[in-house]
Amino acid sequence: MRVPPQYRGEKMEKRVRCGWVIGLAVVGNAASGEASGIEIAVYTGPTIATYKQTLAFGGGSPQFQFRRVTVDESPSLEGDGGISLGIGATFFLSGPFGVEARMDSVDVDLQSSGGDYTLETIGFDFPARSVSLGAGETNLRRVRPLSANLRFQSQGRLGIGISAGVSYVSDPDLETDPTVTVTNSGASIPVSFVATSTNSGRKSHLGFNAGITLQIKIAGGFAIVAEGRGFSFRRSELKWEARQTGSLSEAERALVDAVAAQLGLPEFSPGFWTARAGVAFRF
Repeated sequence: MRVPPQYRGEKMEKRVRCGWVIGLAVVGNAASGEASGIEIAVYTGPTIATYKQTLAFGGGSPQFQFRRVTVDESPSLEGDGGISLGIGATFFLSGPFGVEARMDSVDVDLQSSGGDYTLETIGFDFPARSVSLGAGETNLRRVRPLSANLRFQSQGRLGIGISAGVSYVSDPDLETDPTVTVTNSGASIPVSFVATSTNSGRKSHLGFNAGITLQIKIAGGFAIVAEGRGFSFRRSELKWEARQTGSLSEAERALVDAVAAQLGLPEFSPGFWTARAGVAFRF
């Protein structure tokens, strides 16, 4: 019997979380051994989102009921980063070489920039009307990747470290709501276009992370750290869903159907960069 995709995704996520906790427990137990030590670090700082996509019309200009939509400027979606937090635990196996387990929490939103269109009537002498997709902002749940890395950290009062490895993140909740507006008459078509997942089940993503760290030791095991790190994940395929918030005329409904059918599909990528500072303690 096939297991539904949502259950497979949830089961995989539980396994990864369990493995991450077990890894931290192993690190803790190893403190009493002959290893070089354990380091706990916390970070905070801004996020730089890397996602940007222009949404073109497929198949040329949409046509419906003797009308044609000419694209003057295509709409776009762009990631907007907020504040990120991170915590990591490194078990140094031999001097500067270690294994790092980390969890990050990142605020990434989406900005939608409206496209400009001209609505023309074919074969009749009626004035053209301007149509636009209004700009909007979408708040996402915080993206929380779990990572397992190999790390090298140079010794001394001033040290430089590098680490890289695999990351896991669940599919983020994503919703956009640009509205279609007829600008020359001041009328508004009560419809929102919402980007939803093409798969009803919850999906997860495996990715890659890499970073460089500057560490300044203060006293004892305490140090001040600065870190730059990038995360990359597989894109999420989405689809447009038109949600009606009021009554539509026959022409307005045809316009909405034509736009929803031919507007380019978003392929959101939760990849990002972080630039953070924090403190570390090694014991």
